[in-house]
Amino acid sequence: MRLSALLIALLIPSTLFAAEQNLSLKVAGNCGSCKKKIVKAAESVSGVDDATWDKKTKIFTAKFDDTKTNKDAIVNAILKAGYDVEDKKGDDEAYKNLPDCCQYRDRSH
Repeated sequence: MRLSALLIALLIPSTLFAAEQNLSLKVAGNCGSCKKKIVKAAESVSGVDDATWDKKTKIFTAKFDDTKTNKDAIVNAILKAGYDVEDKKGDDEAYKNLPDCCQYRDRSH
């Protein structure tokens, strides 16, 4: 009985420190396909929930468990998928492989 009480006392504090954080970022994109890819990239990061991207405002939002991940990991996943986040440029190779409808950068050279 005492052992059970001790185990419970030790486990409860660790769950109290798990904090859900909200994240909001400007992410470039054009269409519904972009939304699917951006959300999929973010949700591939363990601890990310309720990710969404608004086509009109270009605002990405998500909730995440800060004991499992952080803002940088989420941003890096979106960048790796080829999408620009805030002032950071997405991976060029991944961007080139996006469908034409998803290519938002100036392509005139």
